[in-house]
Amino acid sequence: QKRMRNTSDEEGARNETKKLFSRIIIAFCKFSVTADMYPINICMKGCQVAIFGGGAVALRKLGRLLEEGAKVVLVAPELVPELQELMESLPEERLVWHQMTHRDFDWEASDFRLVFAATDSREANHEIGQMAHGHGALVNDITAPEECDFQVPARICRGQLELTASTGGASPAFARLLRQDLENRYHEGFGQFLDWLGEMRRELWRREPDTVKRQGLWRQAMTPEIFNYILDERLEQAKNEIRRKIGCAGAESSDSSCGDSRKI
Repeated sequence: QKRMRNTSDEEGARNETKKLFSRIIIAFCKFSVTADMYPINICMKGCQVAIFGGGAVALRKLGRLLEEGAKVVLVAPELVPELQELMESLPEERLVWHQMTHRDFDWEASDFRLVFAATDSREANHEIGQMAHGHGALVNDITAPEECDFQVPARICRGQLELTASTGGASPAFARLLRQDLENRYHEGFGQFLDWLGEMRRELWRREPDTVKRQGLWRQAMTPEIFNYILDERLEQAKNEIRRKIGCAGAESSDSSCGDSRKI
């Protein structure tokens, strides 16, 4: 029993530390409404997230969160049909709906990392933000960008490549326009090329143990010309050019000929 009590005490202390840390971040962000936000990618797998609101905005937020493996709690008196369908298709371990308003929600039983205040009422969202802050969560208020602790940028993915665009909450419509431009400009070949670069990097790591020399080789190989090849979907030409530049640069440093760059 003493061991169980100690474990419970340690867990409680960790939770309090986490909440204190979140409050420090919140206080720092609120010190100036013009404070720049630090761009960061967060692993959401298994994390508890709350969305207050049951409309179209909540639906958009929910889709991304579920993709990233978050455990989501919806709090709203009613849901749009699309959200209702999701509720019926997903297990409770992934998505739970509390059919109530934010004022009826039991915050004491919650442990959210992120909270989305996504109702159509600015007043309600402000109250949600205050309650969430009091329990150590970071808040995204869709009606008041200046009160947000974090923002979710427009995003496109091409394999391992991720590109985002944010307007700081000034204009989500313009952020969507930027995303569409990125989608048109950066085709799927960028993801394929990045996969190949990862293999090349591992191969060069085995061939050249010196970190400074490897960095120098990559700086010589990665030129605007390579980028233009990829944009024009000439991936093989880009690959061959990188092989040639790395091979020749490596040969120059060892006073030998370029040799067969295909081996690199």
